[in-house]
Order: sequence, then C-alpha cells, then structure tokens
Amino acid sequence: MPERTEDALPPEEDRQSTDSEAKADISVDVLAAKDQQIQELTDTLKRTQAEFENYKKRVNREWSERTKLAGERIVGDLLAVLDTFDKALERADEADDTTALSEGLEGIHRQLLQTLQRANLREIDTRAPFDPFMHEALMREERDDGDDGTILEVFQKGYMMGPKVIRTAKVKVSTKKRRNEVEAENGTSQHDDQHEVEND
Repeated sequence: MPERTEDALPPEEDRQSTDSEAKADISVDVLAAKDQQIQELTDTLKRTQAEFENYKKRVNREWSERTKLAGERIVGDLLAVLDTFDKALERADEADDTTALSEGLEGIHRQLLQTLQRANLREIDTRAPFDPFMHEALMREERDDGDDGTILEVFQKGYMMGPKVIRTAKVKVSTKKRRNEVEAENGTSQHDDQHEVEND
C-alpha cells in the first residue's frame, strides 16, 4: 500500500529547523567572506601606507642630494671668482696702478654675474613702469612732465630667480602734480580765469 504524501513530508517544525540551520550556515559563510575581504583590504592599505612612506623618504633623500649638489656647484663657481679676485689684488699690489685694479674688479664683476646667471638669477627691469611686486619706492618726486609711476633713479638693483623675486629694486618714482598745485606754482587758478572772463 503506497504511503500517503502527508506521511512523506517532514513535520512543519522539522522543516523550520532545517531552514534555520541553512540560513545560519549561509550567514556564517557571508560573515567569513566579509572578514576575509576586510583582512585583504587592511593588508592592501598597510602595503600602500608602507610604499608611500618609502616614497616620501626617497623623495626627501633625492631632494637633499640635489640641494647639496647645487650648493657645491655654486660654491665651485664662486671659488673661481675668488681666484680671480686674488690675482687682481696681486697685480694691483705689483703694478701699484689703479687701472690694473679697475680692470681686475670689472673682470670679477663680470665673472660673478655670469655665475649667478647660470643659477637662473636675473636683474629686475627698472626701465619698465613701477610695479609694487618688483620695485620698492623709497622716494617719490612730483613732476608735471612724464607719466605717473616712471622710475627716475635706482638706489639698489633688484633680482629674481626664475619667477620669484629675491630682492626688490629700491627706486625713486615720479608722481604727477595735482592740478591745483601746478596752478599755485604758476600763480593762476580756475577762479582767477573766471574772474578775468567776467571783467572782459
């Protein structure tokens, strides 16, 4: 006699228990996978941090070496200038001649300037109009001729290294006289001009 279908099925409680166990197994597997993923990400982060620290140390070391080499190169160039200075002084002592000293100083000046130009130093242009980022106005002179901000005199040259200003040029700058000051100097005023028109 065939078994009834109802008898073949497990009781409801047994089915629920089996489902719970299956769900628990899935949850454990998911948690284990998540833990493994977290561990892998943590390891990757630690490796990345270590690589970045090594990179920073390497860059700092290279920068320090480059700075040292640049300093040595400039000092080497300046030693050549110092040698020229020594020779000029010797020649000036031997010749007891101001011409020899003057020529020696000119040669030293030229050599020093070339050395600094090789280090990317250049003089700030003072033929251009006044620029507060490049020039420092130590004096102002009022003039009725010329433009406002014309550089009239250079007290100290300014220099740039690449785009950076190392030292501003110290200058005297022109400013235009105000109209009433010009009129006062000329002994006339707008009021006087109107008065003369009325009298006519």
